[in-house]
Amino acid sequence: LSLRTFIGNNVFGNACFSVLGPGSTVSEHYGPTNVRLRCHLGLKVPPGCELVVGGEPQCWSEGSCLLFDDSFLHTAFHEGSAEDGPRAVFMVDLWHPNVAAAERQALDYIFTTPGPPVPDAAEDQSTRVTHL
Repeated sequence: LSLRTFIGNNVFGNACFSVLGPGSTVSEHYGPTNVRLRCHLGLKVPPGCELVVGGEPQCWSEGSCLLFDDSFLHTAFHEGSAEDGPRAVFMVDLWHPNVAAAERQALDYIFTTPGPPVPDAAEDQSTRVTHL
């Protein structure tokens, strides 16, 4: 994979640490789009932790990546004890491999924060500020 597979400049891209304490559940939810895949790198995975994607149970493993399409209904839970401590994963979004380069560029363009507004041609020229 090239670094370009990471989603930058796009509202659908994310990278963060996810920590789930014993007895906790992440409610079932869908990701906002199917243009990405979500990667979880298991950092600390005590017993009793599970991710369920589209009704299929998945298990994290320390030092390994778990890749899934988060546009499917998914939930996570930690049924371990307090002595087990929290579950921790590093989460990063990658472009879905079926999204072509031209589609990626279009999505980057559509969802990139716009720059300053372009002045109206009829605007009084004396009020225009020039930035160098």
